[in-house]
Amino acid sequence: MTRVFLLALICFVELSVAFSARADAPASGEGSLTAASRPLIVYLDVASSTWRSRGRVSFGIVPTLRMKLVSAGFDVTQDPERPRDLILRIDYREERGRPITIDLAGTEIHCTMVLDQPSKGPVWTIRIHESPSYAELVSAPYVEVVEKFQANPYFYFIGDLIRGWSDFSFDPTEALIQALARQVEQKRNSRGTTELDTLLSPAETFPDLDLHFADTAQENTVEELGRLRDMRALDVLQQLLSDADRRTRLRAVRAIGEFDAPSVEPAVMRVAQADVDAEVREAASAVLAKRVAR
Repeated sequence: MTRVFLLALICFVELSVAFSARADAPASGEGSLTAASRPLIVYLDVASSTWRSRGRVSFGIVPTLRMKLVSAGFDVTQDPERPRDLILRIDYREERGRPITIDLAGTEIHCTMVLDQPSKGPVWTIRIHESPSYAELVSAPYVEVVEKFQANPYFYFIGDLIRGWSDFSFDPTEALIQALARQVEQKRNSRGTTELDTLLSPAETFPDLDLHFADTAQENTVEELGRLRDMRALDVLQQLLSDADRRTRLRAVRAIGEFDAPSVEPAVMRVAQADVDAEVREAASAVLAKRVAR
């Protein structure tokens, strides 16, 4: 079903026009650009290329970015003559990966995203690399790797990352933490949604992709925050230990296990003793055992 969904997106766009990421040079105290009378204008500068036949990128990188930025409250332009408050420069490359079968190869996605303030230069740079699952038999490796890219935390939350810097001078990690906290709060307070709830406007006829990839992006964000070991993330990760979704609790336990803080052990101990899911309890016990062995 997911592959059908994404293939539909690819066709729609053509008609209308190993997880890793790193953020460099985070801003410090230079944001807060919010204009009281109008949305901030973001100039979208996208370069894309692919190794695949016909030399045309099937994934709709530009309309997807535009939707994300508009949803975050920005006015988006690709007119080089129009005044702008910020520039988002995207270098999106699809490169030939390892062979999967005799006549089928994987696609590696490399994407560099640079937020630029015209008067001061680059604010931050984020680099993303996604690969298909070479270890398993993959019938649609291109679809798989594009799905992984769309659920990458830094791409999925790109609107939040820019908004965090422009409004609050957040570096990318702090903006990612706040985006995860907001998503968790929205899920807790949400009612059941229908297809009509996912439309951006009455004129839209295509589902909201952010909603489609929300769960996977949340799981990936939890894992990334565990990898970063930034103490600012500990509070929201501990909140996720009581999430209704067992997969979220499992990832939260593993992520928290990467932190060296006094609050970690009692929180994980409660999970090991009381979580209703055996796999989550086992993961918590493994975290505790690892800490004892240090």
